[in-house]
Amino acid sequence: MGEVGRSLLYSRGTQVPFPSVLATIVFERFLDALVLILAFYAVVFGVGLPDALPDWVDRSARLVGVLSVLGLVVLFAWARRQPASKAGAPAGTAETPRLPGDAGTLARKIQRVTGTFRQGLAVFRSPSIAASAFGWTFAIWIVEGGAVWLCLASFDAPIHWTAAVLQVVISSFAIAPPSAPGGLGIHQWVTIVVLAPFGVAPDAAAAASLVLTVAVIVWVVPLGLHGLWRQGTSTDELQDAYQALESSSEDD
Repeated sequence: MGEVGRSLLYSRGTQVPFPSVLATIVFERFLDALVLILAFYAVVFGVGLPDALPDWVDRSARLVGVLSVLGLVVLFAWARRQPASKAGAPAGTAETPRLPGDAGTLARKIQRVTGTFRQGLAVFRSPSIAASAFGWTFAIWIVEGGAVWLCLASFDAPIHWTAAVLQVVISSFAIAPPSAPGGLGIHQWVTIVVLAPFGVAPDAAAAASLVLTVAVIVWVVPLGLHGLWRQGTSTDELQDAYQALESSSEDD
């Protein structure tokens, strides 16, 4: 719901179509996954994984890596594809399927939504913007890894940078599905499992993970509420907009 809420909020404030905004979020998530997988394999090929690390970690990383690359390839191909045009129509104008009744209405709605979604993938048509997005994404995750390393050091559990990278990568994927705020519970379990092979005691790993979780909530929630206030939107209005979007999707 968070990603949908972000898209709704930005769309409302800028009048950019919701599907176009959502497309940028989808691109962002695939790019995040790709950067994290590259970081994971930098550790794998640089120093190797600890023998005590569970096998599911490597298998999961391989699966996510394949899905991330495939997702970006599909988005790239879709963004670069030129829609079919009618004879004599302006270039890039897609032909509307001539279907009777409700089928035709549904086809036109799908065409309109997919068309505006595709507009949000314009990043693929600008190499400089795509490179900038990759660079900033990489920098953000470096900062995240540094925060993990510093937090563990404050608990007298100094670790090699590779352990911090693995913790960030695996915990990020673990809490990606809907879960408790900040991934509470899941984040702690993953941190304990990942850092155990590096000699970090479970209590130190859990304590550091709790601090990281609370720190994220403490600064993200106030910033989010401030953003809603700046947009002149309440949480109730955002919830209503989300429910309206769900109802519209069901009607379609």
